Amino acid sequence: MVGRGRNLAGLGLLAAASALGVPAVNDPKAIELVRNKVAMQAVLAHHQMPLPRTWFAGDPSVFAELPADLFPLVVKPFDGDGAAGLALLTAPADVALLPPTGGRTTLYLAQEYLETDGFDVKLYGIGPRVWAVRKPSPVRFDGPGPAVVTAATGADLIDLDAGLTDIALTCGRACGLELWGVDVAMTPAGPAVIEVNDFPTYSAVPDAGAAIAAHVLTLVRLHAIARSTGRDHYLTLVRRPQ
Repeated sequence: MVGRGRNLAGLGLLAAASALGVPAVNDPKAIELVRNKVAMQAVLAHHQMPLPRTWFAGDPSVFAELPADLFPLVVKPFDGDGAAGLALLTAPADVALLPPTGGRTTLYLAQEYLETDGFDVKLYGIGPRVWAVRKPSPVRFDGPGPAVVTAATGADLIDLDAGLTDIALTCGRACGLELWGVDVAMTPAGPAVIEVNDFPTYSAVPDAGAAIAAHVLTLVRLHAIARSTGRDHYLTLVRRPQ
């Protein structure tokens, strides 16, 4: 079973199927991990990924107590989807400009603002295979306050170097994902990992659908072998790129 939805109902159905012995791609626990930005940041930090400085708070007014030289900061809900709730704080007083949560209680994540060239790099993974895509950022800030989100078009496949390959594979394996994406900011100081996503769009990845199908079939076969021959034999199998 392959989970593609972004809501809790879909995740619940995937978890139920997994509990009944149906192979789930991605594993529900891995999906839950990357959708919780607090847990995801901890895992990535443990695996020494290049991360922007990050703070968490239950009350965003706490960010106003940070030293002024740490600003600007980009703030978002810890469980936000895409650019929902994203805002820029250029000074401590800008905390008042954060968008309301509609009465919902949440944690907030604040990251240092990173200068880029207006493009995002997306690292896409399917099992042992990874790709890199460069696309215009759909998010811009015209000043402090909520982000302006536009429908960015165009995406180009770019060459992977050893550093980006390591980031892509480490993030996917650390989070336990079979199908994943990594949002990377290319800064003058080098790449910085913004977040990891489960089952991304795979924009500009050639024959992505066929690659996903082939990998899922491989996982199904491995699952069948594990059930028929036992865990010890299963662990002796070596998965190779197709």
